[in-house]
Amino acid sequence: MRKKTVSQPSLFDQAIEQLMTLIEPEIELKEIDRILDANPEIIDHVHSDLIARKIKTGSKGVSAEQILRSAVLKQYKRYTYRELVKRLNDGVILRWFSRFYSAKIPHYTSFQKAIKHIRFETWDKINDILVDFSKTRKLENGKSIRVDTTVTECNIAYPVDARLLNDSVRILTRWMERSIAEVPGFHFSFSNRTRRVKKRCYQIVMAKGPNAKHQRKKCYVDLIKVANDVFQMAGRCCEELSESRHWQASYYHEQLDHFLTLSAVAIDQCERRVLNEEKVPASEKIVSIFEEHTDIIRRGKSGSPTEFGHKVLVASGKSGIITQCKSFRGNPCDGDMVTDILEEHKRQYGLVPRALAGDRRFFSADNEKAAYGSGVRQVSICKPGYRSKARRKMEKERWFKRLQKYRAGIEGLISGLMRGYGLKRCNWRGWQGFQNYVSLSIVTFNLQKIASLL
Repeated sequence: MRKKTVSQPSLFDQAIEQLMTLIEPEIELKEIDRILDANPEIIDHVHSDLIARKIKTGSKGVSAEQILRSAVLKQYKRYTYRELVKRLNDGVILRWFSRFYSAKIPHYTSFQKAIKHIRFETWDKINDILVDFSKTRKLENGKSIRVDTTVTECNIAYPVDARLLNDSVRILTRWMERSIAEVPGFHFSFSNRTRRVKKRCYQIVMAKGPNAKHQRKKCYVDLIKVANDVFQMAGRCCEELSESRHWQASYYHEQLDHFLTLSAVAIDQCERRVLNEEKVPASEKIVSIFEEHTDIIRRGKSGSPTEFGHKVLVASGKSGIITQCKSFRGNPCDGDMVTDILEEHKRQYGLVPRALAGDRRFFSADNEKAAYGSGVRQVSICKPGYRSKARRKMEKERWFKRLQKYRAGIEGLISGLMRGYGLKRCNWRGWQGFQNYVSLSIVTFNLQKIASLL
């Protein structure tokens, strides 16, 4: 069973401890180390996730503490998994921080599997522990709260109908070829149309001149025809795999069935958009074959009118510590989040905040009424559109303007999360992976923020 910590240091580990008295690590890294040591229950939560895998094979030498510290280090330094292993091998300070000391550093894939196996619920519990820690150290009193939302992009190319059809044909062909090669006794013949599809996509992109629209539509007609042919061949392959008795056939059947469902949506929306010139609602669209959970989000931003990812709510106090973070599916209204934000704050601090600040997307008369009714003394949310004389007078008062200046600080926090902690774009696959990645970024940010305040 995987250990929580490596309790018995070797002789060489003690030598590294002695060496650390001569080599001074950076101050924030040293403070993060003290924060993690002061909250041992963090390791308990990580260990519970890692032992839930119930894998009896493979190395058992990497402890939960080493994985946790390596995950924080990776996000803090913005390393890739390969670079993380390289830096751990080279650096005495990083070996000391990650608690590997003189031990052999695992392969980067071992880090990848272990870190991604830590659930976002666990990262949220860790963040709650850090919020409690900041409360006991009197870094954050919870008397005021500022909220905002942002969008974290998914790792997809800009969605174009031709690209979606090309991806559909490629992935269906790939899984058919794999099933033929790896399922013993399985025989299935089909035509490989990837080259033809690639050629049509190139013609669509390169079409120019006055007849470009007609040329693209002509290419799309052939592209959709080929995509339907490949879809039918993959459907027959899926049916024959379901009849096979070999244990590997069920896996390839499951994969083909998954991508057949997504390909059907991609072909249908291309026919409706290009051939029928129909406007397809965002709820009926798919923007990626590989990251099908990706949402289409429009927030009225001039610089990025359409974003492809997920909306993320961020709440912070005066100290700059992120007290709340939540990822959403779809494009929920910001105004619907205020009640839940106040309830979560009350759970964390035992009382509602004295002041609440947000931008105009959080405004509604019901929200203000509910906030004041729950005990909030000052609510600073600008009203969009028409404002009465009394409303304009209230928004010009000193306390309202002061809270709006306070609210602007969360824009800087979000900017720091995006630039320094990878919240601009999520590289992990799947909806679960997206939530894990966002929560890891928030925990790393809070560790750095608390370390700078101590």
